[in-house]
Amino acid sequence: MKKYIKEFGVKVLQKLHSYGFEVQIVRGIDKEIVKLNSINDLNSRLLCSEKLVEEYPQHPKAQMELIQSLHKMNDNRQFEQMNRYASKLQAWLTHTELQELRNIEFISNSMVVGSFGNHYALENLLRANEYGLRVKKKLFMLLPENIQLRNPTLFSYFEPYINVIRDMETIQAMKGFESFLTLPLGIGLPMNDICPFLDIAANLNEIEQKKIGIKGPLLHLKKEHYDIGKQVLRKLGLPDDAWYVTLHVREPGYRGESRKNTTEEFRNANPLDYVNACKVITNAGGWVFRMGDPSMTALPKMPQVIDYARTGEIRSDLMDVFLGATCRFLIGSASGYLRLPRYFGVPVLFTNSTNTVPYFSLTENDLYLPRLLKYKGNGNYLSFEENISPPISMLTNSQHFLNMGLGWANNTPEELEIATIEMLEKTDDNSSSKNEDDLQRRFKIVAEKCGQKYGGHPVKAFASISSEFLHKHVDLL
Repeated sequence: MKKYIKEFGVKVLQKLHSYGFEVQIVRGIDKEIVKLNSINDLNSRLLCSEKLVEEYPQHPKAQMELIQSLHKMNDNRQFEQMNRYASKLQAWLTHTELQELRNIEFISNSMVVGSFGNHYALENLLRANEYGLRVKKKLFMLLPENIQLRNPTLFSYFEPYINVIRDMETIQAMKGFESFLTLPLGIGLPMNDICPFLDIAANLNEIEQKKIGIKGPLLHLKKEHYDIGKQVLRKLGLPDDAWYVTLHVREPGYRGESRKNTTEEFRNANPLDYVNACKVITNAGGWVFRMGDPSMTALPKMPQVIDYARTGEIRSDLMDVFLGATCRFLIGSASGYLRLPRYFGVPVLFTNSTNTVPYFSLTENDLYLPRLLKYKGNGNYLSFEENISPPISMLTNSQHFLNMGLGWANNTPEELEIATIEMLEKTDDNSSSKNEDDLQRRFKIVAEKCGQKYGGHPVKAFASISSEFLHKHVDLL
């Protein structure tokens, strides 16, 4: 494989050099992009991105830089620009007349060495390939031997789908064309002539999966990982037939973030607000594993609640995956771990959601409990339609909310407790299924209407919102 890839890389590079004009353009545009990325002022960066597109109107890298600039400014024009990028990329590949280039794609190694949640983009790509929503190509990732994976166990599930290149000589040979064939998975997913935003792409995947009748998740827990995980549970005193729920509540403290310097307070929540939810689970006979890292606030001692985040002797990459893949459901907030259970078909209760576009990535087995946004000037709450519509739904910095005069109301302990009861009923195989009431249907109509605003792609509202929460705030519907 290494020999084939090396020969292939040299072959394509030779062909690229034979297109002297194309090589010159790539070098020229790369120089301009370096200048552009040194600009901190977002308005100035946007102007320079627009000039770059004027100078290189057919080059996909120029189109991508414009997407990045629009995205940083929460500008709704990013959705139209993403589709334009997809069509320009197809035209550019055809223009090069390089069959080798048209059949390969690169995945940035940031998908597996950066934030935990980046694997979600990779899962979206693989599902779209599986369902025929895009032309399936050979996937490559340049991953030097000395690089540290975010979670080696989780990566082992994705690695069989990718041609991973670790040899530095081969990596250098392929670097020349990796930059313009790397998928923009941090923002969207090219699907032939469109490029929907990532959460919208997840929704399109879910629609297509049901349409073609494929059942089951993308990944399945390996037997050796299952056996190791069960041994750990036995050591903790869990009976073999025990069921458990995982809990992950994002807090500042990870990778240098603190309460003083955080720019992502809108994603954080107080784990102590979830104590009643934990008691609901244990009173029903279940166990709770609070996931995370040792920087997190300690939970009070409670029977059958294991503060896994602060228990070093059992914390491991493998147990992170095992618990997410085998729990009854996850109670999560806006963090990377929220995504892990879905890879293995496990439902989630998504709570304290301030940035609301991830709603469209939820499935019919999930449950949604958003935060309410309010105008600081008059204290009025935004309607559900305003809340789920861009650009408000996509704000990615606490300062962005302040700039728009917005604040938020955290989910109360009572709301979290009731939503957990709803989730227990939803995941109880013996409970009689409840039909959606009129309010739930109305909410989903509103959500699907809002979904059209992310580039005009047809979406479906799969997940229900907490029924008690919805009835409490029916005026916002």
